[in-house]
Amino acid sequence: MITAAIIAFYLGVVAYSVAATLFFVELARPDKSFGRWAASALGVGLTMQVAQFASELSIGEASPWSLKFALSLSACSLSAAYLALRTRLRIDAIGVVAAPLSLTLLVGAQFLEGSGKVTGFPRTLLVMHIAANLLGVGLFLLAGAASAFYLFQERRLKTKRVTPLQGRLPALDSLDTTEHRLLLAGFPLLTFGIVSGAVVTARLDDMTAASVARAALAYATWVFVAGVLVLRAVAGWRGRRAAYGTLAGVACMLVVIAIYVAHSGARGGL
Repeated sequence: MITAAIIAFYLGVVAYSVAATLFFVELARPDKSFGRWAASALGVGLTMQVAQFASELSIGEASPWSLKFALSLSACSLSAAYLALRTRLRIDAIGVVAAPLSLTLLVGAQFLEGSGKVTGFPRTLLVMHIAANLLGVGLFLLAGAASAFYLFQERRLKTKRVTPLQGRLPALDSLDTTEHRLLLAGFPLLTFGIVSGAVVTARLDDMTAASVARAALAYATWVFVAGVLVLRAVAGWRGRRAAYGTLAGVACMLVVIAIYVAHSGARGGL
């Protein structure tokens, strides 16, 4: 089984790499067939990643509490969200970010401690807390990519600058809609993660500086995302302002992940 997991990992790396390459080629050349092949390769990478951890979990070689598993699940969430929205919202170009991000999370996870145990907390609460946070991470990373594309596209249109990407980037409305839908889908997950995380944190006897920083940044992420959604509903915030708010929230989330990665060696898990 461990051999099957290794094979699935390398096949996933190859598939994600092929997808990333084809998405870049699609932007460089006006041929939609590259996008279809790229999406198929991304789907293969996602399938291989799921197969890898199914194999490892079945023989106890991977822990659902480990940061390694966490980053891999986030990559799965990101890829799945992109594939689900790609055709419907015509955001093919975002694949040039989605595929490399998934590849980075998959490969980076292999350099982290694969085991980890969390004791003293209700198992069901921990499972739900971790799942909510990690699925949310993938959605917010994709929302951040859509926001970055929106700002780039808007600036290009305002300056009337002609680029080789003319006509190959998603429309502003599609990017704005994608960002909004991803935030709507991820916000309940983030809220549950914040609340359940507060319950878990309250039972810790020793709060380290890293724990406090993670909590503060998690709350900041929630505030930014909530602010974007509320202001969009009551004040008509769209476009550039929503994109900046989304990117601010994603930046806070990335710092939280960085803190987890920095302390993974000492803690051995989540």
